[in-house]
Amino acid sequence: MYSIKEKNKLNNKKLANKNNFKSTSKFQLSLITPYVIFSILFIILPMILIFIYAFKPLDGQSKNLENWDIIARKTTWTIMWRSIITGLLAAFIALILGFPYAYIISKSKSTILKTLGLSLILSPLAIFTISKALSMRGLFSAIFDENKLNNYFFMILGMVYLYLPLMVMPLYQVLKDMPKNILEASEDLGYSKIKSVFKVILPYCSKAILSGFGIVLMMSSTSIIISEKLLPNGSQKQLIGNLINQFANTTNPFDLANASSLVIITMIVLLSIYGLIYGIPYLISKHRQGGSYE
Repeated sequence: MYSIKEKNKLNNKKLANKNNFKSTSKFQLSLITPYVIFSILFIILPMILIFIYAFKPLDGQSKNLENWDIIARKTTWTIMWRSIITGLLAAFIALILGFPYAYIISKSKSTILKTLGLSLILSPLAIFTISKALSMRGLFSAIFDENKLNNYFFMILGMVYLYLPLMVMPLYQVLKDMPKNILEASEDLGYSKIKSVFKVILPYCSKAILSGFGIVLMMSSTSIIISEKLLPNGSQKQLIGNLINQFANTTNPFDLANASSLVIITMIVLLSIYGLIYGIPYLISKHRQGGSYE
């Protein structure tokens, strides 16, 4: 049995823990409040307005929700699939280029090399995106015939050039904190350097890979600049962002309704692909964890 003094000490400890929990909760709440307000004003409310414009019946329409007819057009889905395919290719190439770069600068013992490597990859983010697209077009126009630049290769090259930093930075943040003993353990197990990359390093930074891949995919697929500023004749290689931009006319309710319906469909398609990118590896890992091992 506890004595009276011991009971008082326990009660005081419980009260102190409760007070600490309350103070911690209030502090966390005060920190998260600005982000909640920002999310409501700039994410939730705009999405509500998009859904209202997309499903609100308009005067003068021959039928209700006529703006959704644009979804049934063949040209809309041609542009959609073009956006997805070019975005996937750009994300894949950015991963191939960005992973070795992020690994080299993260594991470099030279502070100068790290600083220079990060500066080279981050400095383009400080430049206006349209300026970068126009400068790249001007460079290649001086080297090649401008009419030959209106192709998918140059289009994907521009996507990789513009959005490669968004692939490198998540990878760098994870790789720089990767413990050295992981690689040492793989060497003790007899893994070669190449085998260690596929068996150890890639699984370790899988979430960063998926994050960077998804960001580059979404940015590339919905870009307006690639078609309008990079290509000599962007009307032939439109992306879904260009199609939405054509209807982004706030003075015309019907155009705004078309744009809203396109935004909703684009969100559904891209979020479904993003879900697959995250979901399939998760299901595979769960299946492996639940399997039997010998």
